[in-house]
Amino acid sequence: GDFVEVYNEESQESAWDAVVTCFFLDTAHNIVEYIEIISKVLKDGGVWINLGPLLYHFADSYGPDDDMSMELSLEDVKRVA
Repeated sequence: GDFVEVYNEESQESAWDAVVTCFFLDTAHNIVEYIEIISKVLKDGGVWINLGPLLYHFADSYGPDDDMSMELSLEDVKRVA
């Protein structure tokens, strides 16, 4: 399964001391959903370390057959996180 399917399970809630993502956020259709799941799976006091671009694979999707995506600036990502 994909990230949302696997880690949005109740069994993953507060299960991890740390989450490390590498060249990952740019794969999200909805970056807010990814950040919410990362927050949910972290234990209290847990840390999230991210390395990678905020250049989205879906940024140029405009047609009716294209997947929709949400893009945030670095400042927006910091506010959401």
